[in-house]
Amino acid sequence: MDRACFYEKLAAVSHNPHEVFSELRRLPIDAVADILNHIPPEYESLRRILPAMASDDVQISWTGSSGYPLLMQSCAFVRALEGGYRRFTERGLDGLRILDYGCGWGRLIRLMYKFTDPSNIYGCDPWDRSIELCRECNLPGTFAISDYLPTKLPFADIKFNLIYSFSVFTHLSERASQAALRACRQAIRDDGLLAITVRPFSYWDYHDEAQNKVDREAMKSEHRLHGFAFTPHNRAPIDGDITYGDASISLPYMQENWPEWEVLGTDVFLQDPFQTLVFLRPR
Repeated sequence: MDRACFYEKLAAVSHNPHEVFSELRRLPIDAVADILNHIPPEYESLRRILPAMASDDVQISWTGSSGYPLLMQSCAFVRALEGGYRRFTERGLDGLRILDYGCGWGRLIRLMYKFTDPSNIYGCDPWDRSIELCRECNLPGTFAISDYLPTKLPFADIKFNLIYSFSVFTHLSERASQAALRACRQAIRDDGLLAITVRPFSYWDYHDEAQNKVDREAMKSEHRLHGFAFTPHNRAPIDGDITYGDASISLPYMQENWPEWEVLGTDVFLQDPFQTLVFLRPR
């Protein structure tokens, strides 16, 4: 991959930020990821336009990885996301209005610049530090703080073609999951697609005890019986509910308990084996 060539192409149009993002959309997804991971200091005009990458400390503390290993995970997810959207809608992601629900510091939003103009990209997260980091890194797009138990999303009258949520429902309580799904249903087009990741039953055998203590056998039993297992982290409750912890969800549970959504299919990727990608269509 000729990084210098890509930087030169972008720098040639850096007098016009719109053209920079238009040129970015012509590049392969891995090239977009690589370019946005680090912009050399000699391309100062690009550094003023394109977002900076979060520090290694932020990347590691939030995701457990950083740099190229994390980039490869991110690209694998985006390829699966793009493939699923095309498979279930018979359309590509180009030019869509896209929401990252639970955007964190914006690691996946950076890759959405491959597909659509920043004016079509939105991100929300209930933790104000997430939105602060997106803005500190100069991510183009529209960002807002959401509620932990949302009744609606913080983007009035906006309808999205695609809402994706990576490693969010893997951590939500049952009540928080239901609230998020209802809020997303209000904000998605009737022909849109929701893509979320969930943890499978097998996750509990590999749970990192240093992160949060769980009764693995109790969680596996809960998953077998109900299809939804959740252990909260040591956090303050929100309206009487500890919304954040570790969760696993089965497909039969979704089909039985998420009436506003039709489960269309799933995908997995070896780079992140305990993130099962589920595609849902609004009913």
